Amino acid sequence: MKTKPEIILNQTKQIYYKRILVTGSDEPLIAHVRDYFVKKFKNEKYYIDRSGIYNKDLAGDLFSDKKVLFVLKDYFEKKEGDEILCSYDHPVLIVSSNNKNVSAIRSRLLKSKDDLVVDCYPLTRSSKEIVLKDFIENAKINLSNEAFWYVIENLDDNYVLFIKQLEVLSLSKNSIDSAEDVERAVFVENKIELSKIFFHIFRNNKFLINVFSQNIYSQADFNIFLRSTKTYLKIISNSPKKEDAVAAFPRYLFNEKDIFLKIYKQLDKKKIIKIYKNIMKVELLLRKNSGLYFVIGLRFLLNTKKIIIS
Repeated sequence: MKTKPEIILNQTKQIYYKRILVTGSDEPLIAHVRDYFVKKFKNEKYYIDRSGIYNKDLAGDLFSDKKVLFVLKDYFEKKEGDEILCSYDHPVLIVSSNNKNVSAIRSRLLKSKDDLVVDCYPLTRSSKEIVLKDFIENAKINLSNEAFWYVIENLDDNYVLFIKQLEVLSLSKNSIDSAEDVERAVFVENKIELSKIFFHIFRNNKFLINVFSQNIYSQADFNIFLRSTKTYLKIISNSPKKEDAVAAFPRYLFNEKDIFLKIYKQLDKKKIIKIYKNIMKVELLLRKNSGLYFVIGLRFLLNTKKIIIS
C-alpha cells in the first residue's frame, strides 16, 4: 500500500509494516521521512543498521530486544533485492530518489498490505491545506481566511521548508489576521505589491512606470513579479470557462478578482502565446544582461499591456 508523507508524519500509532520504501523527487522530504521512521523504530527498541547490507542473521545488540531495522539506500543488486522482498526476518527501510530499479521494487511493495510506499514530492495545493490545518490545530494559532489562503499560495511547496516557515509564523503571535502579518512574520520573498503589479495593467503608461519604479529595486524583485505573472497566465490558459478561472484564482487576492476577470475576457490563445514568447525572450535577456533587469522588465510590462488591450 502507499501513503503521502503529510499523512504518515502525523500518525502516532505503532508501525507494523515490514518493508517501507521512501522515494520520490523531494530529497529533503525523503530524508525527513527516513528520520521519522528511524526514530519510531528506535523508540520501539530496534537496532538500526545503516551499513547498507541486508543480513537476516544479524541479531542487534543488548538494548534492541534482538530486533533490527535495516536502512538501505539507492541501488542494490537484483539478487539481494529478491532476498529482501521475500524475507520477513527483519523490517527494512529502503530510501532512494526515483530510478528504474526502485520503480520495480515499488510495484511489488504496492501489492502487499504488509508493506508501505511513501511517495515524496513537492506539496500540492490540497496537500498544503492538510498540512496547514493540522499545524494550526496543534500549534493553537488562528489564521484569518485571507492569511490562510495567502500561506497556501505563497509559502514553500517543499514540505520541510513549509513546516519551518509555519513554525516561524507560530512564534509571531497567536492570531494572524492578514497577508501582511504572514509576510512580517515569515519574511516571505514574494512581496504582495510585486505580485499585484499585473493587476494595474489597464492603467495608463505613466502610472505603470511609476508603480514599477516604486517596487522593482533588484532582479529578485522583478523575478517575483514575472513569476506571479506566469502564475496568472497559467490559470487563464488552463481555464476554458470563467468559473474555472475563478476557482483557481488565489483567494487572498479577492480584491483583484474583478480585474483578473477583465484580463481573462481580454485574452485569447493567440495573445497568451505572444506573452509567453515575450517571457522567454525576457528570461534569455536577463541571463545575458542581468544588470539591465529594470529596463528589460519595464519594457516587458508595457508590451504585455499592449498585447492584452489590443
